[in-house]
Amino acid sequence: MWTKALANHVARWLRAGHWLLGLLGLLWACAACDPVGNITLDAPVAASASNAYYVDTLTVRVATVWHDSVLTSGGDNLLVGRYHDPRLGTITARSYFQVGLGGTYSPALDEVYDSLVLVLKPDGYRYGDTTQLQNLEVHRLRDALVATKNYYAFSQLNYDAALLNQGRSTRPLAARLSVRNLRLRLADALGRELLAAGLAGSLTTDAELTNRLAGLVLTPGAADDAALLRTQVSTEGGALNLYTHSPTDPATVITKAFTLAAGSKHFYQVTADRTGTLLAPLSTSLQALDVARTAQEAYIDGALGLQTKIEIPYLADLRSFGTRLTIVQATVSLEVVPGSATRYLAPPASLAAYLSTRANQQGAALGSSTATALAIPYQSGISNLTGLETSGYAVPVTDYCQAVVDRTLDNYGLLLATASASPERVVLGGPKRAENRLKLGLYFLTH
Repeated sequence: MWTKALANHVARWLRAGHWLLGLLGLLWACAACDPVGNITLDAPVAASASNAYYVDTLTVRVATVWHDSVLTSGGDNLLVGRYHDPRLGTITARSYFQVGLGGTYSPALDEVYDSLVLVLKPDGYRYGDTTQLQNLEVHRLRDALVATKNYYAFSQLNYDAALLNQGRSTRPLAARLSVRNLRLRLADALGRELLAAGLAGSLTTDAELTNRLAGLVLTPGAADDAALLRTQVSTEGGALNLYTHSPTDPATVITKAFTLAAGSKHFYQVTADRTGTLLAPLSTSLQALDVARTAQEAYIDGALGLQTKIEIPYLADLRSFGTRLTIVQATVSLEVVPGSATRYLAPPASLAAYLSTRANQQGAALGSSTATALAIPYQSGISNLTGLETSGYAVPVTDYCQAVVDRTLDNYGLLLATASASPERVVLGGPKRAENRLKLGLYFLTH
């Protein structure tokens, strides 16, 4: 969908001239010798000392790769909920977190217990069906988190099956914009336990609090099929609030706010039950599933670790057209499959591309000399096939193609991923779809 502008640019860049019919015939003969690669060249535009050619028939292989090592303890987010995605399966998110003391807790000896309330501050992020009621459940964590340990989307810790709250049906804030927080009242037994510990002088450090209360776990209701909600632990107002009062002034509320710990003291777990979906064969980390087995669709999802792998297996065969060869520009255009995106299943605002190893491991970022990957923006344009408005991503692969042709880089392909560990997903068309299919456009010069 971005080929025409590029073609005009190259045409203006080169000085017009006559076709070199002998060379063109040789190029076509070379192409005929490689039916597997299926390299077909458009007619060249010749300059005085150069010949420019356009190729859009190079074979491209596309697959969905599953990476299970998605780090979720390094950010600020908690995620909870369950949603059935018809393409990706039933996605379930749980969050594990400690609470901090927020200063020595020394209640007055005559303070009277009122209630214990977990206050969460959801942000604007939603994933799934925001019209459905859902339950947020709170459990007591058994195993303490280790501050120096990384936790991933596959990580899990033991917690009590019993609910600390009675469960609460709530709608995401997208449906009730006036609601700014969620208040979940917890078991009085836990609240009285914390008050008693404070009265005994045994809640003076975070370590003492953690020894008594390892943490809390947020889970969705067992039958929920709604949306995933996100909250941030550093958001002001989010806390575990213990409410008491003085018997001499019962109308005045005394609040002890146990903070929601930041850093590596929290993480979220995200799992997917792919039963009945085209992705059901994905069962092993780093496994690749070719688009031929997924209806010519490739998938990307940040939280689930789904990435799209792109390979151009016969790229080095361009050397048959001349050993002195310069890739002027090469772009892989990917279009979003119609109907796969909705308001709350929106494609990522940008993707990042990484070099792949033979075993589908993620390597260095494409197009950057630093650790920061080049952002590939989501954009709208005109479809190459239908001439209709469409949307997708244009991946610049010029440097990659040149390095492969120069034999300075192994041709193991590229991995496209989201920039975050949130469940942002997109469905991309494969190279053999009738419409909205992947397209590689490549301009090169022979000298």
